[in-house]
Amino acid sequence: GALVLHDVLIDGAQQHTSQIDLLIIGGKGIYVVEMKMYTDAKVYGDTGRSKWYYYNHGTKYEIYSPLKQNQKHVQYLKAFLKDFGEVPCFNIVTMVCDDFKVSGGFEGNTVLCNSLPAMKRAILHIAQNNPEIWDEAKKQEIYHYIVQHQHTGKAARLEHKENVVAYKSSLEDLNQRKICPYCKSALVLRKGKYGEFYGCSNYPKCKYTMK
Repeated sequence: GALVLHDVLIDGAQQHTSQIDLLIIGGKGIYVVEMKMYTDAKVYGDTGRSKWYYYNHGTKYEIYSPLKQNQKHVQYLKAFLKDFGEVPCFNIVTMVCDDFKVSGGFEGNTVLCNSLPAMKRAILHIAQNNPEIWDEAKKQEIYHYIVQHQHTGKAARLEHKENVVAYKSSLEDLNQRKICPYCKSALVLRKGKYGEFYGCSNYPKCKYTMK
């Protein structure tokens, strides 16, 4: 059967850690799951963009793309497990919400779901369409490697939270100073069909916008 790990903390980029909500190690590879709860909300996004939105009782909220977030997790997990060779990873984003609409192209190993039953169906579908590569012993070996080499303890988790808070704070600071967080160019006021917004002066190379 599959082996399950919750709340896994591994090395990310630039001395920061990466927190993965759920890992399911099966015979076909590893299902890397990002879980988000948007109760009574509708989520809108684009697979190519970092900014997504959700609407809750008529109010619009901005969120960082759970898909981009999970793609980074997959990247870091593959590096973390480099001693095992090429590790097949399946990118699963589960947003428990009323509904979602995400445009743009998807890779074959990427699935978006809006409920736990939908996630289970997606995992079964992926399993049916991919070859068996690991036996029980290999799954156990990978499972124990992750358990032994992940960051543990309150200090590591506190540091991870502090890094996330610092990152969000630096983004807000850049927004207030009207500087693009992606390429550090100036943000300029533009007019669109939905009203005024700040866009990166480096457009079209950089498509960042701030409502």
